[in-house]
Amino acid sequence: MTAGLLTILLLVLTATEGRPIDRDSTEPEISLLQERVAAVAVDNKVILTQTSCGYLEFAVNWITHVEALGLTNWLTIAEDETALKFLEERYPGHALPASAFTNEALSSGNALYEWGSAAFTKVACARPSYLQMVLDLGYEVLWSDMDAVWLKNFFALAPQGLDYVGVDDSETENEQETENACTGLMYFRPTARAQQLLADWHDMCIELNNNNQGAFNRVFSGSGLHRTIDYFIMPKQLYPHGALIELVDYKRSEAAASASGMDPAWVHANYRVGHSAKREFLRDRLVWKADQASASFPTCPTAADGIMPIPVEEPQPQQPEAETPQL
Repeated sequence: MTAGLLTILLLVLTATEGRPIDRDSTEPEISLLQERVAAVAVDNKVILTQTSCGYLEFAVNWITHVEALGLTNWLTIAEDETALKFLEERYPGHALPASAFTNEALSSGNALYEWGSAAFTKVACARPSYLQMVLDLGYEVLWSDMDAVWLKNFFALAPQGLDYVGVDDSETENEQETENACTGLMYFRPTARAQQLLADWHDMCIELNNNNQGAFNRVFSGSGLHRTIDYFIMPKQLYPHGALIELVDYKRSEAAASASGMDPAWVHANYRVGHSAKREFLRDRLVWKADQASASFPTCPTAADGIMPIPVEEPQPQQPEAETPQL
């Protein structure tokens, strides 16, 4: 090695304290991830959720139900600055910027990721990487979608000591044989098998052009990986998908629960697309609490492909009051 090259190498190692150059820029975010996870974890378990500006109503609804269950070990990943500011002000210590996991800066604000859009699938395909990074820290991690409502504590119901616990999105009678596990609720322990499942899921997601749930099931059941890991799929009586909830016409009341024969641990607004459809589904099931949360939601900017603004209802002109006849 020439003296000139040796001098350059020494300068590089000094500037980065021996760390690879491409990791230097991510050090603060990694530290933030470690700090936030350590601060909220209970019994070495943490819940991860994800939202953008346009889904803040759903975030508040989800958080309201989780707090009512006495759960505090949750973190919400904010995909934009507007969502991050709102969450940090309202729920200090429970918001985490997506930049804690990536090198990408947050946008100013994303309105609404519609299911099936390029924006939605790109964000959804980042999920296995988010989960892996928490497992790398040695924690058990539970992922929950924000368009769901928790009515019971998952940790009190799920079996422990497995690599993966999930829920079913199919019509099969035996959930353990599902070929369509739902990626909206997933619980992983920091084992080599769970890490491999997440790594394969991420690679398949990229291969299938960001088809999140399809990629997971291609890896989990399609490739036979489910035969090599310890897993359990929760019964649909406890964790029904949105179509089943609608079929039995479940509502969150004793009379309706008795009539439907179902006492679920959650209500998931999947099987429907769009902000309004999901919100009205949850409202009709008597589990929409965002309207009662006294939250002033920010206005979300309109952006590009797949990111839709929240529909704004036009104010209706007031009708003049009828004059009271004089007697």
